[in-house]
Amino acid sequence: MARLLPVFAATLALVSLPVSALGAENIYDYGGDDLRGSYPEEWGFSDEPDPLEFEIGLRYWYSLGSSQLTAFGGNYSSTDTSQTVELHFRIDDNSTASYVKGQVGYAAIIEGTYSTPEFVGDQTMSGGNIGYAGADFGMMPWGNETFKVGGFAGYQFLSDNPDMGRANYTTSGGGGASQVNAVETHMLKLGAVARMEFGDMVDLTAEAAAIPFAKMDGTYGAFFQPNFIAGATLYEQGSPGTISGMLYGASGEVMLGFSPTDNLTVRVGGRGWYLTGDATMQYRAREVGTPSNAVDYIGDISGLEFFRYGALAEITGTF
Repeated sequence: MARLLPVFAATLALVSLPVSALGAENIYDYGGDDLRGSYPEEWGFSDEPDPLEFEIGLRYWYSLGSSQLTAFGGNYSSTDTSQTVELHFRIDDNSTASYVKGQVGYAAIIEGTYSTPEFVGDQTMSGGNIGYAGADFGMMPWGNETFKVGGFAGYQFLSDNPDMGRANYTTSGGGGASQVNAVETHMLKLGAVARMEFGDMVDLTAEAAAIPFAKMDGTYGAFFQPNFIAGATLYEQGSPGTISGMLYGASGEVMLGFSPTDNLTVRVGGRGWYLTGDATMQYRAREVGTPSNAVDYIGDISGLEFFRYGALAEITGTF
């Protein structure tokens, strides 16, 4: 065993010499003059060592909103101003010219007016619930280093419910109750996007999207139905209104950015979206004095529109 140790050490030294020499340079395949270099650091179609870019930041959105619809002969409308705080992110993959981005926002302050058949004239609004969340996947394969265009597809959830009051109704047990508006919309977006860069410090991004499909449903607590007679029976409202519809519309956004450092960007711009379409309102009417005797009514909604637009300000970190 002792005799084998010198032989083993000599063999190990001989093997280590070519390996050390190769380790000092790129490792090559055999094959004459055309030698293959080591694996490059970049991947995909990118010429950059690190093709992924990340952004995360905060936005402030000051928006003006409006809504209107007519159901069972009654007109409902609202106008408001809201102040929304939004968290957003974006990941760019330069190797495939693709990106994914998302945002979630919630209105901290909502003020305005509304009108329903229950009241005469505009009523003061304060509060409510406006929130949204969504994500887009897009590609920008056309253009050059200063101008690129492409397309994207995305999903957005929207809960746009400024306080429009809450109509009272009678329960099956004869008591009273009321509910606030709680309408939700799920949207599909298909759009185009363009981006321009002016040197290393200024960029401009614009996108426009069609909303070919949007599913809306929920409780419309502002719905009010006065007492009425049907078949010699006096009925009163016995439930909140529930709304359901298939909508469509459009959305757009423009942002101008300034990057004072490599890792910080400040942007300002604007955003808006619009929805309309076909929907129905449903509620339950109860016999006055005998609330257990109830009849369901459903009717088409006309003139339905939801519109929100406003100014954006953003601060974003990049890495």
